[in-house]
Amino acid sequence: MKTTKQEKRFRCCIPMETVEWELFGFNKRSQGMAIAFINYKYLKKRAKAYLTKIRKRVDEIVRTDETLRILLNDDIKILEDEFGRLNDKSNNDIDIFAYFFMFITHLLGWAHLDGNFYRTPIFYQTKSEEESDLHMLSCNNQPKGLYSSYKRRQIIKLLLSEGESYDRIALVMGMSVTTVKHLEKAEFIDKLYEQTLVKK
Repeated sequence: MKTTKQEKRFRCCIPMETVEWELFGFNKRSQGMAIAFINYKYLKKRAKAYLTKIRKRVDEIVRTDETLRILLNDDIKILEDEFGRLNDKSNNDIDIFAYFFMFITHLLGWAHLDGNFYRTPIFYQTKSEEESDLHMLSCNNQPKGLYSSYKRRQIIKLLLSEGESYDRIALVMGMSVTTVKHLEKAEFIDKLYEQTLVKK
């Protein structure tokens, strides 16, 4: 049986199912949904749900940069419009790609079409978030990021023992002073890292 051009365009997509789990939780979304993305109407419906959740998150965390918040929400509105135009005859897939890239560039600090940064995003974890993150990685037997966090903590402890200031360490390591102090106190990282070594 021949595969039509349209069937190639909308197809089973495991990464989209993974997006479902990232945004809504593995236990809250059923498995085997990847095949549903063959139907463009299902894709439109889910894209709307993703963008609604992303907009809510933008409004929650972009609190000190109103220009950026407006910019990102405008990007989301354009993406909603583009997904709304999606059908079995439309040819706006490249536009959707473009506006997703635009959203990412704005989120990471580019603006004004001149290749320059106009803001510096600061991503951080609260202690509770960090503990939950490391716990989940340990439970999934996927300690991604644990080793680098452990190594950064060892470097911070070494530099502090040599008399370096928090400001100097933050500059050298490319992180905020708050993060340096947070990692200095995060003894649970050492314990978790040691536990993973024992398991191996």
